Amino acid sequence: MALIELKCEACGYVGEELIKSDGKYPPCPKCGKPLQQVYAGKCYVNVNKCGGNCSGNCKTCGGCH
Repeated sequence: MALIELKCEACGYVGEELIKSDGKYPPCPKCGKPLQQVYAGKCYVNVNKCGGNCSGNCKTCGGCH
């Protein structure tokens, strides 16, 4: 599970939700319309996947192996 920032385009609600890895987002708690993920432009990864050399900053990353 991941903590994802979500936004409702219909009413403007913005909040963080704990989301399963299936990619399905809950409906907006204010109006019931679909929520969309807010992308912050940063990449946070599990360093074990990248062999322990990953800083979590994809702009300076040479790529995961």
